[in-house]
Amino acid sequence: MVDRSQLKIPRVMPVDLGRVPLRFPKIEIDYSKCTVPFWCKKCLQACPQTVFQVYCRQLIKLQESDPREPGIYQVIPVRRDKCSMCNKCIEVCPEDAITITY
Repeated sequence: MVDRSQLKIPRVMPVDLGRVPLRFPKIEIDYSKCTVPFWCKKCLQACPQTVFQVYCRQLIKLQESDPREPGIYQVIPVRRDKCSMCNKCIEVCPEDAITITY
């Protein structure tokens, strides 16, 4: 048997998560190319982590927005922290409007 007083156990210091820099992928969308996201929706369907969301830019009170009109709706990356950089959204985008960098 080994004497416990002779054992040297390394001490592990806890990691301070406030000091660890978190880096998320930078997702850029060219809105001059992606003008009517409701017609396409391919990036929304291809992303396994559901990073993207469509939101309305021009809300008019008591009036419905036409999803076929260019520039009314935009795709935005709301959950960049969930992006695994699988590039599926880039592959399926017919307009080549999405770029992801790290």
